[in-house]
Amino acid sequence: MTWVLWAVVLMLQNAAFTWVSRARNSGSVKWHGIASIFSNGTWVLVQAFLISRLWQAFDQDNLLRTLGIAIFYTVFTTIGAVVTHHYLLWFEKGDRRVGARIT
Repeated sequence: MTWVLWAVVLMLQNAAFTWVSRARNSGSVKWHGIASIFSNGTWVLVQAFLISRLWQAFDQDNLLRTLGIAIFYTVFTTIGAVVTHHYLLWFEKGDRRVGARIT
């Protein structure tokens, strides 16, 4: 169950990162601020899971488990980024669009 929860948090974290990256290039400071709060909050959660998992793998001197953690992390953060990018292309209108003038 912990791995499932971590997968969800990883997807949310990279969704938030994608959102804040795009919002930074929009014309809305408010949109960027909201995205930034979400991005930084989920980053803290991801670090708690990641450090715990890696500490166990290093403590057990388990290179295969360490590699598995890296692959797991990469797969779920990529899913979060790509799905969010697709969604935001549809959702970003007006000053929330990438490249919009600051209002």
